[in-house]
Amino acid sequence: MIDLLQSVGSGILVGLVYALLGLCIVIIFKASEAFNFAIGEFLIIGSFLFYTLFFNETIPWHKALQIGLLIFLFFAFILFYDKNLRLRIALPAGMVIGLLIFYFFFFGLKLSSLITSPLLRFLVAFPLGLLAAGMFGAMVERVTIKPLLGRSPISMTIVTLGLGFLLRACVQLIWGSHSYSFFLDLPDITLEIRDLLFLSDPIWAGILSLIIFGLVIAFLFRTRWGLAIRATSEDQAKAMAFGINARFVLLMVWGISALCIAVAGIMISNFGALSAGMGFVGLRAIPVVLIGGMDSIGGALIGGILVGICEALAGAYIEPLGLVGFKEVAPYLLLLIVLFIRPYGLFGTVRIERV
Repeated sequence: MIDLLQSVGSGILVGLVYALLGLCIVIIFKASEAFNFAIGEFLIIGSFLFYTLFFNETIPWHKALQIGLLIFLFFAFILFYDKNLRLRIALPAGMVIGLLIFYFFFFGLKLSSLITSPLLRFLVAFPLGLLAAGMFGAMVERVTIKPLLGRSPISMTIVTLGLGFLLRACVQLIWGSHSYSFFLDLPDITLEIRDLLFLSDPIWAGILSLIIFGLVIAFLFRTRWGLAIRATSEDQAKAMAFGINARFVLLMVWGISALCIAVAGIMISNFGALSAGMGFVGLRAIPVVLIGGMDSIGGALIGGILVGICEALAGAYIEPLGLVGFKEVAPYLLLLIVLFIRPYGLFGTVRIERV
């Protein structure tokens, strides 16, 4: 009984991180009906951006210069299409931001020498890393998704497949394929209840994931822009007819999604090491959203917890029987069982279409 409670508790903590990944898929799907298959690559890039800030990890000057030039070109030729506006705002802004990006990647912010306390350094680097990840998500939306606005959602989904391969290659080019030691050294909050023991890192991961999940829900249901996102997700054409800027809404959704994915990536990296090959963890979002329902935010939370518990139970009870690696397969078996019973997921909207 103790082993069962230990496995369920550990599964819930990890499942909260998976739920955050599922939320990122759901909000993009609700806004555009497209599935983001590049979630694993967003997870890696968000983690590396935070890693660069927190551990002052720098890259060679020629790679930093390439990134700075790409940022400059983005601001100069993509963000603004008006020629006069480009000359007055886009070119200077692109030059300044490009130089800042070059300095950031080549010299670093040196937070580790300025702030000796790991907790204070985390409190500074964490929001900065999330801001950088959100801006990266917005930039990707401007380049790859905005030109497809108004077309079939399947077009956006296919683009995210190609985008995933491109981003993975860029990560390997910039940071290489080797692993990086990742240890945040947060305050020890290990919980011991009689014979139950929950380690500090999974508890921190569950707490931060739940906080970010709650903040996103509060933003969606308690703010004006959240109302605009929900209106666009219900009917994009009607939302635009009422004066809602659907293009900006989509930009905002991709930025929020990239931010949340970065949180999940940071927490998962803190379990061990950070590498360019950990993008497969992002695929955990697939059973999460399909079990909970593709268009259900609450379903993402329940689906993430169920997937986490399923993994933990498979690792505790089935793998010791000789089926090594079964915990990686168990969530997909659970997915098949749920889809046989409820094809739209536990909380997904049942759609009846006339043929």
